[in-house]
Amino acid sequence: MTEQTTQTIEVQTALPYKYDAGWTGVPNSIFEIYSFHPKFTGATMLVYLFLLHRHNHKEGYAWPTHDQIADAVCISRTTVGSSVRALKELDLIIVERNPTHGNDVYFFKRPIDDRSTFERKFPEALAKRIKHEQSRLLDIQQRHERKEEFEAKRRAAKQGLL
Repeated sequence: MTEQTTQTIEVQTALPYKYDAGWTGVPNSIFEIYSFHPKFTGATMLVYLFLLHRHNHKEGYAWPTHDQIADAVCISRTTVGSSVRALKELDLIIVERNPTHGNDVYFFKRPIDDRSTFERKFPEALAKRIKHEQSRLLDIQQRHERKEEFEAKRRAAKQGLL
């Protein structure tokens, strides 16, 4: 194992959040922070969740094949590959070749849990968040306008003016 992998194993005490009760927990930052990165797609989320699900706590890593991932979450092998690359780029996993079996193994890294730290490291996420917030403001404005129009029609209907 590389030095980086050893360091990752030492700090991943909080990962993954899997228990024998039939569920897999996910760090909140995955939903609330990483989702704003342009490369963190729905497929990337599925692959991350499946790797968490398949993490072997005793071994300290997950080792599903790309075929197993693709079949389990109903995406193509190509999409699995691009999702794994995105997870590596986002510094969420380390992928190494198992020298004994020749397959990939996946070590988890602790996600960044501070939005400003994340956006400094990945400025493209800041750009996507700003664009999203502008879009949401427009949604709110349009919803308010529709509500005002509806209320005006409702008042007119009550007064028999329609």
